[in-house]
Amino acid sequence: MTDTVKLYVLPGSHPCAAVEAALELKGIEYRRVNLLPLIPVAIGPLLWGGPTVPGMRIGSERLVGSRRIMRRLDELAGKPPLLPPPGDPAYARVLEAERWGDEVLQPVPRRIIDAVFVRRPATMETFAEDMKLPVPRSFLRPALPLTARLMAIKNGARDEAAKADLAALPRQLDRVDELLAEGLLGGERPNAAGLQIGSSIRLLNCIGDVAQLLSGRPSLRMIDWFRPTGASIPAGILPADWLPSQLARDGLSAHPA
Repeated sequence: MTDTVKLYVLPGSHPCAAVEAALELKGIEYRRVNLLPLIPVAIGPLLWGGPTVPGMRIGSERLVGSRRIMRRLDELAGKPPLLPPPGDPAYARVLEAERWGDEVLQPVPRRIIDAVFVRRPATMETFAEDMKLPVPRSFLRPALPLTARLMAIKNGARDEAAKADLAALPRQLDRVDELLAEGLLGGERPNAAGLQIGSSIRLLNCIGDVAQLLSGRPSLRMIDWFRPTGASIPAGILPADWLPSQLARDGLSAHPA
């Protein structure tokens, strides 16, 4: 492949992690461009065609969004495929699982983690420890509280939304386990739906107040499909009464800091 592939990412972004895992699965060489939060809104439409990440450039071609990028990656390198063949009975079901993972599940950890960042802005730094950023971290720290609030506004992460997400999460995790049991997310090698959903599982597992919901679930194995992350948020930041009743009874969270 002669054109340089550039992947534009934000620290901790789970759809970015999904695309990066797809690139590595296919053995496609690429350059990762690390951005600061909220920057894509300003430069994304010009550089890769949209205000969100992941964004990608292949020569002069511009792409935005994990599902669109994965379709293009299958065109660039057919093996291993990220979807079953169109004639396969599982094709439509894998596409639907991918859509659900993108449109329904993906916003959930985003809103929950924004609620965490608003309460403890310093935890944002753990998601950038392995990234080379365009400015020194010492310059960024004073802006973290404002950045956290702006991200929460952008992502609709109001307290009531994050609380509702946590209440619904056990049922959504049940669905992920069911999709795994049906073989629709891939086996040893994930497909597009598995990468889409698994990236959200990986992010949820970084949140101390939420990680216990994943303990013992088959879906926890999905994090092995991705690069290890040093990101970790301690428990005790989210209000205890937001958590599903079992976690609250077990005392796995305290009052907000």
